[in-house]
Amino acid sequence: MSTQHLKHEGAGVIGAVLALVACWLLLASPPALAQSAAAQSPAIPTPGYQLSLVREGNTLAMGGVLPGEPAREAILAALRAVEPDLAIMDMSEVRDGASEPFATAAALAATLVMKLKPGAVLVDGGSLSIEGRPDGDASRAAITSALASLPSGLAVQRVALALPVAKPFVMTIRRDGNGLTLDGSATSDEDRAAMIGAVRAAAPDLTPTDRMMLAEGAPVGIDRAAVARLAALVAGRLQAGAVRLSDATLSVEGQATDRSGYVAAQRALREALPAGVTLGAVAIRAPVVSPYRWFVEKGPEGILVQGYVPSEEAHAAAKAAIAGQFGALRLRDNLEIAEGAPDGFGEAVAAAVKQLALLPRGRVSLDNRSIAVTGDVPSVIYANAARAALRRLAPEGWAFSEAITAPAAVTAPPVTVAPAAPPVRAAVDTCSPKIREEMAAGGIVFQFGRETMRPDSIARLRRIAAIMKDCPDVRFSIEGHTDSDGNPEQNVDLSLRRAQAVVSFLIRQGIEAGRLLAEGHGESRPLVANDSTANKARNRRIEFVTR
Repeated sequence: MSTQHLKHEGAGVIGAVLALVACWLLLASPPALAQSAAAQSPAIPTPGYQLSLVREGNTLAMGGVLPGEPAREAILAALRAVEPDLAIMDMSEVRDGASEPFATAAALAATLVMKLKPGAVLVDGGSLSIEGRPDGDASRAAITSALASLPSGLAVQRVALALPVAKPFVMTIRRDGNGLTLDGSATSDEDRAAMIGAVRAAAPDLTPTDRMMLAEGAPVGIDRAAVARLAALVAGRLQAGAVRLSDATLSVEGQATDRSGYVAAQRALREALPAGVTLGAVAIRAPVVSPYRWFVEKGPEGILVQGYVPSEEAHAAAKAAIAGQFGALRLRDNLEIAEGAPDGFGEAVAAAVKQLALLPRGRVSLDNRSIAVTGDVPSVIYANAARAALRRLAPEGWAFSEAITAPAAVTAPPVTVAPAAPPVRAAVDTCSPKIREEMAAGGIVFQFGRETMRPDSIARLRRIAAIMKDCPDVRFSIEGHTDSDGNPEQNVDLSLRRAQAVVSFLIRQGIEAGRLLAEGHGESRPLVANDSTANKARNRRIEFVTR
C-alpha cells in the first residue's frame, strides 16, 4: 500500500482499528480514558491532549485529541520520514489550542512507535506509556535510551517491552587471545549467568567477555549451560576459532593449539554432547609438525602403526590398507592428526604397507620425503629378491634406503662352538644400568593432566639420550603409566601421549626413531597399591624397557 492519509475511509476498516485502539486504551490508559473509549465518545475528555499510535506490520492507527492541525501534520510527517510506505489510518481529532510540551512528546511518540513491530505508544498529557516488541536490538537500545532522558514535564507511566525473537537462536563462544567472548542470544539474565558460570568453570585460565543480548526463540529441552561448558572446553583447546550453537546444532571452526588439544577437542565433541544437541560441521585444523614422521612395523605381536596423518580420511585410508594386507594380525594404532604432510604422503603410506608385506618381520618408516625399510628375511636369495621389489614400490620423488638382513650362507658342516655373547645384550648391560640410575634420581615429571615435561625432566632426558648414543644397537619401549584417579580410557590416552612426548624429545636429540616405541598402559600396571598420595606418585611414571 502506498503512502496515504486515510481518514474516515471505509467503515469496516475504521471500526476494526477503533476497536484495536479502544482495547489498548482500556488496558494501558487511566480510568477516565478507558471510560471514554468504552462509551465510544467521539471526543476524549480534557484536561490535556492525548495521542495514541498503534502499529501492526506496515499499518499504523493514530487516534486521540491533538492541539491543532499543524501538530497532526507534524506527527504524520515524522512517521512517513521513517517509513514512506507506511499505511496510516488517522482517527485523531483536533482542538484549537497550543501546547508546545505536548507537541514535543507527540514527536517522541512517533519516533518510538516506529521502533516497535508490533506495538503501541500513548501520550496522555504529561505521561507516556509504551508496549510492544522492539524491532531488533538496535531499536530496543534506542527506546531504552529515549526513556532514560525524557523531555521536561513528561513522565513514564507504563513500559511493557517484549524480547526480540531470534531466528535462528545463536550462541557463540569465540577464542580471542587469552579470553573467550560470548556472543549471540540468552533467554534471560539467569540463563546468561548460568552460561558465564559454566564457561568460567570449564576454562578458569581464560577470561570470559559477555556480549550476549536477551531474546526469545530458543528451542526447548536444551541445557544451554552444559552447551556453554562444552563450548568453552573445546574453544580453550583452540589457538583461534569459535564454537557456535545455532538452535540445536553445534559447529566448530578453528586451529588447534597443539596435538593434545586437537585430540581432546575431538574427543569432547564425540563423548560430551548434551542431550538434544546435534553435531554439525567440525573444521578443527590440526597443528603443523616438522619433521613429519610415520612408520608401520610387523613383529610377533602383530602390526604397529605410529606417527602422523593429515586428516581422519588419511587415517582411515592407512588403516584400510593395513587391514587389506594383514587382516589376520592384531593392529595397534597410535596415529595422530597433524598438518605438514609432504606431497605424495598418501601414496607413500600405501607403498610402505605393500613393502612391509614382503618381509616376515620388519619396519617401514617415512620421514618427510624419505622412506626407509629395515627387516629380517630367512635367506640371502630372499633378501636380494626383496630389495629389488622394495625399490620398485618406492614412491616417485622419494629418497629410498633399506637395511635387509639375512643369515650368512652355510658352506661347510657346522662346527660346535661356544656361542658368542650377542652384541645387543652387551650393549644392554652397559646402557640399562645407567638409564635406571638416571631415572632413580627423579624420573620424568609432567604437568598435571598434560604431556608437558618440567625443566628438570628435560635435562634428565638429555642425559639419557647421551647414554643411548653409546649403545646404538639397543631398542627401547618407552612405557607410560598413571595412577588410578580419573577415567581409565583417558588415563591410557594420557600415558600414551606422555610416552610419545618422550619419544619425540629423544628423536630431536639424535636418537634414531626406529629404536624407539611409545606405549601407554594407563593405570593397568601399578608398582604399588593406589592407596595414598605417595603411592599414586610412584605409579605415575615413565619406564625405559629394552626390547
